[in-house]
Amino acid sequence: MYTDQQYKSDLAFIEKIDKKVSPQVVFFLYFFPLVACLAAHALYLTLFALAEIHSMVIFNIGSVSFYALLIIFAPKFKEKLNFVYASMAEIILHAVAATIYVGLKPDFCMFLLMIIPLAFLVPNKKKNIPFVIMFISVPSYGILRYIYLIPGRERYNMNDSSYTTVFYVINILVGSFVLIYVAIIFTYMRYYNDCKARVQNEQLRTLASTDPLTKLNNRREMGRILNDIVNLSRVYGNDYIVGICDIDDFKKVNDSYGHDMGDDVLSDVAKVIQDSLPADGYAARWGGEEFLFVLPGSGMEEGIFCANNIVSNIRKQRFKTDDAEFSVTMTIGICEGHPGNNIEKVISQADSRLYIGKQSGKNRVVCAD
Repeated sequence: MYTDQQYKSDLAFIEKIDKKVSPQVVFFLYFFPLVACLAAHALYLTLFALAEIHSMVIFNIGSVSFYALLIIFAPKFKEKLNFVYASMAEIILHAVAATIYVGLKPDFCMFLLMIIPLAFLVPNKKKNIPFVIMFISVPSYGILRYIYLIPGRERYNMNDSSYTTVFYVINILVGSFVLIYVAIIFTYMRYYNDCKARVQNEQLRTLASTDPLTKLNNRREMGRILNDIVNLSRVYGNDYIVGICDIDDFKKVNDSYGHDMGDDVLSDVAKVIQDSLPADGYAARWGGEEFLFVLPGSGMEEGIFCANNIVSNIRKQRFKTDDAEFSVTMTIGICEGHPGNNIEKVISQADSRLYIGKQSGKNRVVCAD
């Protein structure tokens, strides 16, 4: 069951993220990887130059220039995901070219597999993009592994070079950093979306089960609650109390002070009823100026005490208009339900006692026929 504590926790997390994630922060989340890619390729450029692998030096000059241009023009792009797609394309090309020139030992080929979870983790608006990347990367990886598994087919032989280990370690670090960075963002985004979905579902459920004016349960929701209480009563053998409440002479309030004031009276009376119930009690707007409350696991003594408390608290409530001050009273009929009782008959009995109270002077609690 989704509890109030979970709802408040989810709502607090959503508000925290909404407050922190400004357009500038979103831009930075996309901008930072571009800077990291630029730095990584500048490092590759330096290492390839030191290893005297000139073809890859030229390729990395192109890569550094490519990321530099992306960084320069980044503020002008509205769709930031295009940065990600462009970076993925460059990573694939770089992995293929580096494998062709230096072989499998430095393991640039690993990026063809690392790029696949990255493609699925980013928030793609075009759902086919990750599959396109996968269908390019996996065959490319397989073909390169097949061709260059035999040493000597690469353009530059690095088997005896100390740079082989350096490239391998850097590739592992760069690949791991990218995956961890994206995984952290994805985890937060997924939790945020899950929280939002739970909160929205709870808000919709509340709208469907709550009376909009009084914020009490509506009649439909109270019907569900009553059925649950009756079922538990049959299982555990507990009694329960049902009370029907009606504001006395409510029509006079609307006629004398207007319907807006009448709505205020309904709202305030509902709050008094809710506040007067024990923690395990339930209240609903039953219709018009009529309310229903139920006390699970309670007997007539507890019911009379609670009902008298409601009547007394409502009588003390004062309502003010521009030129007048008034109060209202309430009459309540209560009935004790036992295991095996038909809930409709219990409600009907409480309603009959409410009628008796109306006929015998109002502003009272009636607990017997």
